[in-house]
Amino acid sequence: MLTAAPLALLIAGCGSADPLPAPTVTATVTVTASPSQSVVAQPSAVATTGGETPAESGVVEKVTDGDTIDVAGVGTIRMQGIDTPEVGECGYELASRELAKIVNGKTVDLVIADPSDSVDKYGRLLRYVDEAGVDAGLQLIKQGLAVAKYDSRDGYGFHPREESYIAADEATAPAGGC
Repeated sequence: MLTAAPLALLIAGCGSADPLPAPTVTATVTVTASPSQSVVAQPSAVATTGGETPAESGVVEKVTDGDTIDVAGVGTIRMQGIDTPEVGECGYELASRELAKIVNGKTVDLVIADPSDSVDKYGRLLRYVDEAGVDAGLQLIKQGLAVAKYDSRDGYGFHPREESYIAADEATAPAGGC
């Protein structure tokens, strides 16, 4: 019979005497077993890549547009590394509606990409927005509703998710006929 402590060691991964720094991982594990069955562990993990700093979580109260939200108890969040159309531009309504479907009324995790540059010139908090382990900004890029922007290519600092955002952007055509 496998107890919780050895199971935790299996999931965490025991290894060499000099372990390398690893990404931060939050894991939920479901264990099912009966006398005639073996133990089945089903991890569901959300990992932050090196350089990211987990910040706060909160419920999204309002979606302002396709890249800006208000989170209860936290404030106004400008999503890191993406850009969506502004009011009156082609695609504004579609991007705003889709972001609302992804996050409005839901608890999101807010991740700081760069603690030294975590507020924009308008006082909004710059964060990645993850809902149930899914990067909302990357989802919008993959749907053609956002573009990868405000990164090292256009005078801003590199951010940890930049490469995946750019790759998704290059592989996706704009949505909404714009």
